Amino acid sequence: MKSTKTIMQKFGLAIFIAGLLVAFGCSAQTSSIIEMTGENFEELIKNELLVVVFIPADCDSCDEVLTALEGIQDEMQDIIVAKMDVKKNEQFLNEIRFRVKDGVPTVVMFSNGDVQDYFMGAESKETIVEKINKVKANLHIWEDVEAGRVSFMDAFDFTLKDIDGNDVTLSEVDGLIILDFWATWCPPCKAEIPYLVEFYDNYKNRGLTVIGVSSEDAETQIGFKEDLAAGGTNITYLILVDSDREVSTMFGIKSIPTTFFISPEGKLLKKEVGFSEEFVPDFQKLIEDNLPK
Repeated sequence: MKSTKTIMQKFGLAIFIAGLLVAFGCSAQTSSIIEMTGENFEELIKNELLVVVFIPADCDSCDEVLTALEGIQDEMQDIIVAKMDVKKNEQFLNEIRFRVKDGVPTVVMFSNGDVQDYFMGAESKETIVEKINKVKANLHIWEDVEAGRVSFMDAFDFTLKDIDGNDVTLSEVDGLIILDFWATWCPPCKAEIPYLVEFYDNYKNRGLTVIGVSSEDAETQIGFKEDLAAGGTNITYLILVDSDREVSTMFGIKSIPTTFFISPEGKLLKKEVGFSEEFVPDFQKLIEDNLPK
């Protein structure tokens, strides 16, 4: 039979080890953040709302972001948080053409396989929560619009400045609207511009308004417009500046160009992602069928 002294020695040792585990933060509880790899990437991004932090080498601020995200995951049961080691998954990230800035964390929010928003650098827990809640609100808005509970114009009204500094509010624009999200560096956007100009010039007197929205600054857009005019294409329609990407985020823009056709009654008629000349006949018919009577 073991002596009482031996039992007490072992019991004391167990208490000592347990004390060390608590003191150094070591416990049976594991991190709530999922390890993302190339193998589970596609499956994870299909979730309703996934927040991923991409961690590059020599990232001094990544621990700060990870700590914030762990706390957020514990508080928000309706999201999933994951992390990906950029170095370990370099080949996979190259294959999907995803680039991460060296030394800086990149946080991307996915929903049902699509990117909803992203930011780079270390942000406070409160700021990250705010960004996540904006994405949540945007997802619910689309659900309400598609279900007919909310009108498109009520859900997505906005005010931005045009390249001349004038305020433009979407709901104050009458008639049929083509709302085009684009950028000066985007080849399919450039290919679409001459057709948008043609549509606007042909139908503006019958109630068509074309609005371009870009996150680039006014100076960049003005320079592009001038260069295009020198080549014989004059952008005659409105161009707005969405420098903070708030409107692009609200509309859930994931790739450009993305073109919305909005009826005179404020209903969404069509959303087209990308551009091909094959789209032009459908665009033409959509315009002619929905001009103000």
